[in-house]
Amino acid sequence: MTNREISIVFRAIGSLLQIRGDDAFRARIYERAADVIEKFPRELSGETAKQDAPSYDPEAVEQLWATPGIGKAIQDKTIEMLETGRCKFYDDLTAEMGTGILEVLELRGVGVKTVSRFYQELGVRNLEDLRALLESGKMRGMKGIGKKTLQMIDESLTFRMQLRKARPLRNVLQIAEQISESLAQLMGTEWIKRGPELTGHLRRHEEICRGIELIVECEGETAYRFENGGVPAPLQTFLEPFSQTQIVFRTADHTQCIYDSNSASLVEKSQSEPTNDVRDMLPVIQFYVDQEFPVSIYLCTAATFELTLFLTTAADAHFEALPDCSSLQTIEHGITEAGIYDALGLSYIPPELRQDGTSVAAAKDNRLPVLVEFTDLRGDLHAHTNWSDGRNTLQEMVAAAKAEGFEYFTITDHSVSSTVANGLDQERLLEQVARVREFDAAVEGITVLAGSEVDIRRNGTLDFPDEILAQLDVVVASVHSHFTLTEVEMTKRITRAIENPFVNIIGHPTGRMLGHRHGYPLNLEDVIAAAAENNTVLEINGSPSRLDLDPQFVRMAKDAGVLLSVNTDAHGIPQLAHRRTGLNVARRGWLTKSEVINTYTLEELREKCGIGKHS
Repeated sequence: MTNREISIVFRAIGSLLQIRGDDAFRARIYERAADVIEKFPRELSGETAKQDAPSYDPEAVEQLWATPGIGKAIQDKTIEMLETGRCKFYDDLTAEMGTGILEVLELRGVGVKTVSRFYQELGVRNLEDLRALLESGKMRGMKGIGKKTLQMIDESLTFRMQLRKARPLRNVLQIAEQISESLAQLMGTEWIKRGPELTGHLRRHEEICRGIELIVECEGETAYRFENGGVPAPLQTFLEPFSQTQIVFRTADHTQCIYDSNSASLVEKSQSEPTNDVRDMLPVIQFYVDQEFPVSIYLCTAATFELTLFLTTAADAHFEALPDCSSLQTIEHGITEAGIYDALGLSYIPPELRQDGTSVAAAKDNRLPVLVEFTDLRGDLHAHTNWSDGRNTLQEMVAAAKAEGFEYFTITDHSVSSTVANGLDQERLLEQVARVREFDAAVEGITVLAGSEVDIRRNGTLDFPDEILAQLDVVVASVHSHFTLTEVEMTKRITRAIENPFVNIIGHPTGRMLGHRHGYPLNLEDVIAAAAENNTVLEINGSPSRLDLDPQFVRMAKDAGVLLSVNTDAHGIPQLAHRRTGLNVARRGWLTKSEVINTYTLEELREKCGIGKHS
């Protein structure tokens, strides 16, 4: 288990203990441990060459033991998780209370004390229980829960329950990784020759997914036809934990074979009507995980791998827009995806653009853009250190960015209004700017820029006056408060910030938090028009929790001639990887290299965007 995974378990334990009404001091022990381990500079887990060696890094563990707040109980549970991947104490708590109560804690308008009241006084165990209580009216008049709070809870609850069948990419990727690891371990090379490989929503990098789709290349066709009606024992073992399991494939004479999970055997069923959709002929394992979330594992051979990848990557709207799809049934085996598009009379369409028919129309006329590539990115213009709410020092963040190959890196810690993020006032900001300038002069191989993520106040003014902003290389202006303003008020607020001549970038423009809240009410057309008029850059925030802007608005900004910036918003070294997820959004928004300012040299940034003027 990673440090983050361990910290999630400890944080959940702390919350569950408080909800249950246990001693508050005991709960805080686990919460403090979660904070310490999440911010710990070294990964506790370690790869070892010997089977009998510890399954963790002994030096890192000893260093953690010396940290205040890490007592014997935390040590024992940490080692247990590192060695087994489980925590019995957490398992026992969730067996008693359920994990659904933690979902209630994630709703807007509630805190741990309120959820504890729901649990102890009203018997709430999950979102469904809370929905039933809201609809019954039993929560009206409950002490400390006013009308506005109830409305906020209701809206947040509706949003969360809608996501049950459509989940944020970051969550789905974690489940897909676990399934892939289990499948690869159980099958080995005798059955699986390649994969599992992501397809469907995951390969298109959609921010919200409605299922998990994987591809597995088998040794040969008989490996997935399961000779003599039997299913390989390793496959049966793999499928045992999952619900509603079936394996489906169709033969050339349209006979459908379905795996019966109860008898662990194959049952033949004749189709009354042949299928016209070539995708229906794909052999597939189907089951459900994590509260009825669907998983499909497509089975193929080496000769059909690329064809299967092609067929399963496309969304329905994209597939239906393709010309003469019936010809795919007789297409040459072993052909590549590029060859398939060529056979259809189209230029190659990248996976990120296979959402609808728009890219098909462009491919017919050879009008598809050359999308920005990961290797085009030169630097990051939005990142944090422990001067505000980051986990690492200035020196550590810059060293990590340099190791990643960044040419430039910007320190943009929060401003004074972000009190919960330890925002910098004018004095601290100017002190940090001086430190950054000194460090930039001393370090080689990377340029360090001094900036700030400046709060946009309710009325559209900024936390710092212009004479302070003028001393910065980069000003990222962002909204972090007053999310309930009307659309008109919020649009005026952000537009006023755009009109400030010292603002370079608008950070996470819509304020959405995937899986937690919608973006605030905002007229994006007006915001984009203002950005175009004032030569202000809009951010694509690469944090998997945000991925803000949405690709449709990225495309809208592109069409208006607005430049965009792919930023990590990193609050720690591991989050520098967010430039990859941010880039995925840029590609889904049809962006080219010239439309993403992180691909510019420093000289180009100064000339075109007024960024880095003091470096």
